Amino acid sequence: MQKSESLLKSKNFYFLISLFPFSFFIFHFGTADAAVLYLEPREATHYVGDTFLVEIRLNTEGEYINAAQIGVVFPDDALEIADFSKGNSVLTLWAEEPSWKNGVASFVGGTPAGYQGWDGILGKIVFRAKGSADLANIKFSDSSKALLNDGSGTQATLKVKNAAFTILKETGKASEDQWESDIAKDNISPEAFDVEIRKEAGLYNGKYFLAFSTVDKQTGIDHYEVTEFLDGGVFENMDAKSPYLLENQKLDGTIKVRA
Repeated sequence: MQKSESLLKSKNFYFLISLFPFSFFIFHFGTADAAVLYLEPREATHYVGDTFLVEIRLNTEGEYINAAQIGVVFPDDALEIADFSKGNSVLTLWAEEPSWKNGVASFVGGTPAGYQGWDGILGKIVFRAKGSADLANIKFSDSSKALLNDGSGTQATLKVKNAAFTILKETGKASEDQWESDIAKDNISPEAFDVEIRKEAGLYNGKYFLAFSTVDKQTGIDHYEVTEFLDGGVFENMDAKSPYLLENQKLDGTIKVRA
């Protein structure tokens, strides 16, 4: 996975900040034409120890969708989640980052301009076969929702297509790892991105912080690194999250952000 960097150099910074309106994630209970939420592939055979990807896809059936709340239920005695990829996702803003626990993976994301299409990727779950069960059914939770890009957050009627995977316990070959194979083929750097320095009364007690985000359309962003070059030293955070509280509140040095 290649890397992308952004630099800031200045003595004084002035920004007009427009806060992202999360209101379009509010779910209203209207009705609309059906969208199809499905898993790809829908069936396959894997061996214990194999790592494989399951894509969460959306067919909007001609409508424009601008937000989705997704829950995926899986048997944690047969499968475990090794990672989640946002690479090539049609979602660009994440109100809730992908997380998983006790056999449930979930996330909430949106795209302000709306998405229309029949095979839009929302995300990819990286599963590892544990093999305590011969059949692993993966399905969407009843809480899964999609919202129309109609200015009112109308909830689309949603059809779901689940998946089932056969898990074999014995194999005479080495385990396969689709995820590592995809990462090895990732030769495109993340997209160029801007880093903003902000200051808000309700966040970090009014101290300066960084806001940054970018997209990697192959395998997604693994992590961010922030380096602050200070007088007499360097401060590094090798697993930074946005928003990021600055160590140097004087804003008199150089800041490097790497995706």
